[in-house]
Amino acid sequence: MIKERVYKWYGILLIGLIGAFVLTSLVCFAHTAEDPDISSLVAGQNISVGEISIWNNDENLYVRYQSYDPWYMTETHLYAGKDLPSAPVAPGHFPYKYPEDAGGANGFSEYTYVILLSELSAQPGEKIYILAHAVVKNIATGAEETAWKEGVPIERRGSGWAMYNTYQVQKYPWVKVSISETELIWDIFRPGRYMSLGPVLRIASNVAVTILYGTGSSHSALGPAVRMSSLLSKNSSRWSASDDEIRLWATCLWGTPSHPHAGDPRLVPPPDHISNNPEDLFSYWINFIHLDGYQMRVPESEELREGIAFSCYNMINVDPCSSEGNYLEQFVITISAEL
Repeated sequence: MIKERVYKWYGILLIGLIGAFVLTSLVCFAHTAEDPDISSLVAGQNISVGEISIWNNDENLYVRYQSYDPWYMTETHLYAGKDLPSAPVAPGHFPYKYPEDAGGANGFSEYTYVILLSELSAQPGEKIYILAHAVVKNIATGAEETAWKEGVPIERRGSGWAMYNTYQVQKYPWVKVSISETELIWDIFRPGRYMSLGPVLRIASNVAVTILYGTGSSHSALGPAVRMSSLLSKNSSRWSASDDEIRLWATCLWGTPSHPHAGDPRLVPPPDHISNNPEDLFSYWINFIHLDGYQMRVPESEELREGIAFSCYNMINVDPCSSEGNYLEQFVITISAEL
């Protein structure tokens, strides 16, 4: 009579993610606080007394006033909108001003307006009109002047020497990447073939992204499964893993995976659901070793902005008393954003 033997396999599989996040194929570089759009603040039509810096991020428009010594500002008024204000241009009627109480203002040399882009109904790529006005005073001479952001004169009656600029709202690319876990613990009591949900890579972006499996160089997408330590003696366990013993598999399942984390033989894909062709990633299971050098472009969409999930699974072959241990397996995914 053959008596079934039960073998306990216990191990920890450590999975490391190496990611490179690069902005590629940029049509233009977004203006930032470190690299804003800058023009002079001109007083008395020909005196440079400071500068105006403009930039935006994904949510806000920033307009920063700065004056040079010995000039300081006592009032600022700002207009930002999709259309020029109606004539005559009156800075006191502009929608944004600082300080609110001009009569009690002390001199200042810097101020930044922060305006919601949604308040302006402005989308990336659209142009908005900027009229930046200030009242400046020379602390050495006491002279007081009107100042405008240098730009195009408004040739309208009653507008004085007011000037305007146009600013194109920049697309501010961002990418958020996270990985759910870097460690898997198996506790299996019967030899066989098992699969479990492993790390889930989550990507959110407001621009299209390209996912490269591997680095495009000599580094492959999937390294070897290396046994780091054993729970048994050297005489009773192998110290190396076969290529088929522990392998990382992938399939594209956008959204939150519903499969359990625990090892389950029912998750092992049947032969007719396995492919070696990376182009089948959305329909079949692919062993990571066949993804090396494959690029997948995810187009810009609201779904990508909210976040998508790329699920990795581990399939393991458990042999009697030979598969236990602590294993390390590394994979490389490079993610780049495009504008």
